[in-house]
Amino acid sequence: MKKGKYLVHVFCLMVLIPALSSVAYPQAKYPAKPIDIIVPYAPGGATDLVARAIANSLKRKWRVPVNVINKPGGNTLPACVDVFNSSPDGYTLLTDNQASSSMIGIVVKNLPFKVTDRTFIATAAITPNFLISASSSTFKTLKDIIEEAKRDPGSFTWTSIGGASPQDFTIRQFLKAIGVDVLKTKPIMVQGAAPAVSLTGGGHVKLGCGATSSAMPGIQGGTVRPLAYTWKERHPELPSVPTTAELGYPTVNCVYWVGISGPAKLPPQISQIWNDAIKALMNDTEFLTSLKNVKAMPFYRDSQQTRDHVIQETKEVEELWR
Repeated sequence: MKKGKYLVHVFCLMVLIPALSSVAYPQAKYPAKPIDIIVPYAPGGATDLVARAIANSLKRKWRVPVNVINKPGGNTLPACVDVFNSSPDGYTLLTDNQASSSMIGIVVKNLPFKVTDRTFIATAAITPNFLISASSSTFKTLKDIIEEAKRDPGSFTWTSIGGASPQDFTIRQFLKAIGVDVLKTKPIMVQGAAPAVSLTGGGHVKLGCGATSSAMPGIQGGTVRPLAYTWKERHPELPSVPTTAELGYPTVNCVYWVGISGPAKLPPQISQIWNDAIKALMNDTEFLTSLKNVKAMPFYRDSQQTRDHVIQETKEVEELWR
């Protein structure tokens, strides 16, 4: 009889222990400690500035530090590897764009990861590109540039940021659209968007390209001339500059986008917290002001939409880099 009572007590404890454990050790609320957002570029560029706008807004919302960590170089590979190798707990994330997603697999051979294994969280901002020439040059319109590229492609120079960049993407779209073989032209390598604008302004290349945030200082300073804008509408500060679509080249439409991604197998609940937070930023006055100051525009895509966009964009990159 005593043995029977003992077994009943043991059984009851076995039933109660899991329940007591769940009460005693509840799942930690996210975020509960500092978050690192890795930026694959040096400070000061469009990706870095958008990342800092996101971080500053979420610090206020979540009341935990949100740190921006710059890890430039290697066509974004070192930053991507850091995030892929991090714990999938939402405390190390990547400031993503086409260079680190849809382009990296084409430009960098033998990637140590599969791009689509990452957790795409959301897109937060975009900045269309300007095709530009030196203000001192004879290329006053896009038509002038087209005639020059067709007349002598072998001496046609343009700014290249190492391959994996929206600027390279845009110029390759342009050359394909006008029927000029990119392999017969002369890309001039630079280290970033700002140097590309400076090189163009100095008259060292015939065609340059820059995201709004990097091109606008040169345009406003009078060193470069904007020839076309890669967006569906004209830029409100430069209403006289036509869009590429208006000029008859709707396929020249590369837009630099910035979003947040995480390592593979990031828990869905953490991804959703971030997704909701970025969506809410689209109505956050301070965030919107920060974007305006860096010449970027708010633009939200959810996790699936961002993934779909990367897959589609990758197909175009493959065609342009053949």
